[in-house]
Amino acid sequence: MRRRVSPWQALAVAVLSVLTVLYLFPFYWMVVTALKPLVEFYQFPPTLLPVHATVGPFLSVLFARGYLVLLRNSLVACLTAVAAGIVVAMLIAYPVTRLPVSPAFRRGLMNWILSLRFLPPIVVVIPFFDIVRKLGLYDSLLSLVLLYTVFSLPLATWMLRGFLLEVPMEIEEAALVDGASRFYAFFKIVLPQLAPALLATGVITFALAWSEFMFAFILSATPRSQTFPIGVASLVTQFEIIWNEMAAVGTIAAVVPILLLLFARRYVIVALTFGAVREKA
Repeated sequence: MRRRVSPWQALAVAVLSVLTVLYLFPFYWMVVTALKPLVEFYQFPPTLLPVHATVGPFLSVLFARGYLVLLRNSLVACLTAVAAGIVVAMLIAYPVTRLPVSPAFRRGLMNWILSLRFLPPIVVVIPFFDIVRKLGLYDSLLSLVLLYTVFSLPLATWMLRGFLLEVPMEIEEAALVDGASRFYAFFKIVLPQLAPALLATGVITFALAWSEFMFAFILSATPRSQTFPIGVASLVTQFEIIWNEMAAVGTIAAVVPILLLLFARRYVIVALTFGAVREKA
């Protein structure tokens, strides 16, 4: 028997469909713009599909303009910052959740870590610039790695703390009673159960670092340390805006985190619902 759809359900589906189209259309138009040659780009009225699609803008920005180096810089800086951020966050989250520390110290430490994200980046960019310049790290990827690690630390720490609280303490205590060391219990018992959580934390912090523009723009001056989002700004020249190549850079910049999220979507969903089944049981 076919289920009857109520008017409210039909209205909800219609509204969600319209919102989905409105949300996805800018991304669709960016991809279409990147695939259009300049002849089609300036014709009127504009077409929703490229008549003669070309990958020329992608090849131009990656090879002719040398943005392949910027893409490599972004991948190296973001992946290194994600790895360092997860390690440091785990070194903070594990003791405050598994070791006997006072509640006041735990609250104070976690609140202090959270306070690192209270100030907007524009407020701290000048002090960070002065520190980086005095340390001799200006125009180097190391400065971006350190900053991305610092700014991803609060989110990574709070996420890993929540995931650690969902791992039963009794499992680790049983291993300790059987003679295992704290390090062995962590690496062999706790860490395998946190694999989805680590991957989810890494994906989310990678996306945040990948889209960062202001610090990369101020702390880098040459292609040896500039990241991929900086390439978008350089396509706005004094005399013209190279729209199709800008759209190509935007498409590549958007596709990288989207592909990463699609690849790890199963682990991200598992991590975000971590403990729900165990709590209901």
